[in-house]
Amino acid sequence: MLASPPSLLQIESRFKNRIWRGNALGFSNDPVISSGFDKLDKELPGGGWPTRSLTELLLPAEGMGEIRLLSQPLEQTTRNGRNILLVSPPYIPYMHAWEHLNIDSRRIVIARVYKPAERLWVLEQGIKSAAFGTVIGWLPEVSQQTTRRLQIIARTVPSLIFLFRPASAQFEPSAAPLRILLDSGRRHALSLYLLKRRGTPVALPIRISLPWTRRFSIFASSPSASARRNAVDRSSLPDIIA
Repeated sequence: MLASPPSLLQIESRFKNRIWRGNALGFSNDPVISSGFDKLDKELPGGGWPTRSLTELLLPAEGMGEIRLLSQPLEQTTRNGRNILLVSPPYIPYMHAWEHLNIDSRRIVIARVYKPAERLWVLEQGIKSAAFGTVIGWLPEVSQQTTRRLQIIARTVPSLIFLFRPASAQFEPSAAPLRILLDSGRRHALSLYLLKRRGTPVALPIRISLPWTRRFSIFASSPSASARRNAVDRSSLPDIIA
C-alpha cells in the first residue's frame, strides 16, 4: 500500500523555520542588525536590517535624514573594525556630522564615479569583495534585471547592502526583498512606508524621531580635506576591493 501523504501539520513540523506563510512576517536565518528604532525593528523581518540582502530606500530628495536613519548600523560597522563603502553619493559627505553620529570617518571609502555602467561595476565589486561591512550605492536608474543580479551577489556576503533611489522608483519593479519609501515629517523625524517586505504590507507609515546632529548637514556642498582623503578614483579600486 502507498503511504498516505503527510499532513500540513507534519510538513510544518518537519520544515520548521523553513516555511513562510504569506500572511506572516518573514523570517531568515541570516543575521540582522538593529536599526536602533524599536518601532521599525518590529516591522522588519527578523527584527532589523537584513544582511546578505538588498534593501532599497526611496527618497523624495537627498539629505532628508537617510544617513541618520542608518546611523546605528553604520556606527556598529566601524566600531567592529569594518569599512563602509559609499558609491557615488550626490554630494561630498561632511565628515564632522558623521563623526557626531559616532561613525568613524577613517573607515569610510568614497567612490566617485559618474557613468552608470562604472557606478554599477564599482558597486558590484565592492559587494563581492566582502571588504565592507556596509555598502551604500546611489542608483538613480536601474533595471529589475540589475537589482536581481545585485540581490544574488548580496546573498554571498554577510554585509548590509543599501540602494538609495528616487521616490519615483516605487512604481518600477525591483528584486530587492525590502523596499521602504521615506517621507519627511516634523523636525528631526521621518515617516517610513514599507512598500515591500517578506510579510503582509504595512498600511500606515512608521514615524520615527532621528538622532540630532546639531547644526551639521550630513552632506557638504564643496570638497573638504577630509572628504578628499577618503575619496578614491577608479585606478585605486583594485587595491581596495580586490
